[in-house]
Amino acid sequence: MRRPAKQRRKSRRNRWRSWASRPATPIRTAAQTPAAPSEPGGLLSPRLIAAAAAYAAAELLLGLTIGGFFALGRAEALVFLALRPWLLVAAAALVAQRDLRSRVPFYALALSLAATAETLLLVGLGAGNPWPEAAKALIGGAMLALAADLIVQIARRWLGNIGRPLAVAVLAGLLLLPGALQPYEALVLGAERPSAADRPELMLMTALPIIWGEGGAFDPDSRPAESYRMLEREFRVRPLDILSKETLTGRLLLLAQPRALAPEELVALDTWVRRGGRVLILTDPALDWPSALPLGDIRRPPPVGLLGPLLAHWGVRLEPRDRDVPAITHAAVPGREMRLVMTAPGQLVAPDCRPFPDGFLRECDIGKGKAMLIADADLLRDDLWAPFGAERHLRMADNPLVVAAWLDRLAGVERERRGGDVEWLRDDADRPTALMLAAIPLLLAAAAAATLLRLRRA
Repeated sequence: MRRPAKQRRKSRRNRWRSWASRPATPIRTAAQTPAAPSEPGGLLSPRLIAAAAAYAAAELLLGLTIGGFFALGRAEALVFLALRPWLLVAAAALVAQRDLRSRVPFYALALSLAATAETLLLVGLGAGNPWPEAAKALIGGAMLALAADLIVQIARRWLGNIGRPLAVAVLAGLLLLPGALQPYEALVLGAERPSAADRPELMLMTALPIIWGEGGAFDPDSRPAESYRMLEREFRVRPLDILSKETLTGRLLLLAQPRALAPEELVALDTWVRRGGRVLILTDPALDWPSALPLGDIRRPPPVGLLGPLLAHWGVRLEPRDRDVPAITHAAVPGREMRLVMTAPGQLVAPDCRPFPDGFLRECDIGKGKAMLIADADLLRDDLWAPFGAERHLRMADNPLVVAAWLDRLAGVERERRGGDVEWLRDDADRPTALMLAAIPLLLAAAAAATLLRLRRA
């Protein structure tokens, strides 16, 4: 039953009087409103230090495992630098929601810790001076980090939540494009040295398919071997088909597993050497050279060395090696340490020639000239030293550059190699000590983060 109008008016007056009699709630201004507790940014943030240490540890561990650092045999940071662009893209995505005052210190600290850890690893492994390489890598990494961060932030601002994964996908696609990292690689790896204009002349006679390939000069699919290309960068190579007084007009000759020489060719070669010529002979008692040509094809290189009469005239005997030898050795070249990969070198018996620590190499004085003899010829196989490419940062050994250094030794000259020197990992390197040195900056960063966190909780 509905109440009378007089009672309803009385009830409304009582409610208004009750609301008016309540104490007023003070209105807080923005300045008076307490802010939610937040963690200070900058380098004093425990989370930032821990995240930077985690990035550096990830780059180091991935380079040692997935990158195969020790398998590559280089005392250089190339494998870590190859992984760095991918890790920086992932890092830019993970810290995308942080403000700029936190992101910039994170990138700086993460790259510094990674560079320090990797450089200490190289120092522990016996690298000469890896610090300049680390400085260039630090600058290149900073450029990549800023570029990746900028792209992720633009994508987030324009596309919202979907912008971050889309930016990561775009950046990953860009990294896969050929030449996309050329500025970074040019800074980190350095430019290749151009071929010198004053290259010495080198006469070359060989039955190995390195000049034109197995198909010959008229095969459109045939290409020179990388070993030959590398020699061309070091010398002005002049191939010879016949050895005679008319063709042997230079001072330096490379004779690499040649065909059977005619008697008059042997006489012309011996005479040329005794009058002051310099010859490097690669002769293999058991050539291990893969070929797509059938057995018996005259285009296949000789399976055994055919210079027996000449070597016997010089008092040298070529024999197969009766014991296993390491597949990889370091060739002693004046002023540098170079890596030489061989499969089954023979041995030379030469009482009147200068011996070297390795039995496959002898140096003989022949009249006024000199002959350096190597009991191996398949060292010029590209798959032994350049399975991934002949560039300095890709090659796995220095085979043709070692040959070039031997030729320079014969000629009595010293010059810089155009192919670039590689700092190879020595067989006696102390790996456990190097790994402990690399862990020092990471452990210090982790300890600093834990200490700061305890101080803030106290």
